[in-house]
Amino acid sequence: MEINRKIFIILVIYGFLLFFIGLFLNKIIIWDEYFFLIINGLSNPYLGLFFNLITYLGSSVFWIFLIVIFWLKNNRKLSLHLLFAFIIDSFFLVIFKWIFLRPRPLEVIEFDVGPSFPSGHSERVFSGAIVLSKYYKKYRILFYTLATLVSFSRIYIGVHYPLDVIIGSINGIIIGMIALAIPTKRIEKRL
Repeated sequence: MEINRKIFIILVIYGFLLFFIGLFLNKIIIWDEYFFLIINGLSNPYLGLFFNLITYLGSSVFWIFLIVIFWLKNNRKLSLHLLFAFIIDSFFLVIFKWIFLRPRPLEVIEFDVGPSFPSGHSERVFSGAIVLSKYYKKYRILFYTLATLVSFSRIYIGVHYPLDVIIGSINGIIIGMIALAIPTKRIEKRL
């Protein structure tokens, strides 16, 4: 019952955050574009290679692979919680992206199509970090560090604005908590 109360409080705070963003959207967009240009302008060949590689930790392919690996290793409960997070992530991403239809910062992107807001990689990697941290507590800092680096990479490589990443990360944290609140015993018994 305690986790449901936490989720409720987080959702209320999130609602106020979205309301605040809506009130000051024009000013926020100006700052958003300004910080995007600063972060994206940190061009460095080594950082570029690092962030181009690490960004794939937020991809759908990576998370599906991870879900299958945990399933095959008989860690079914963790696999199911990651699957729940992935399904919820995907559902909300479709809704958010097509409601807001925010264009990507750089129009020359060929490999990453679709609207920019929110960042799906950030959402997926933070929901995954929440779930994985529940099962592997001693690696919690590593999971959150990787999630932060993946999220930052989305701005650095020029496919998202900072606000896309911030909201995607918050969505991911909420979705991870929701996924962990879903009981798995009945599903595990059937499978």
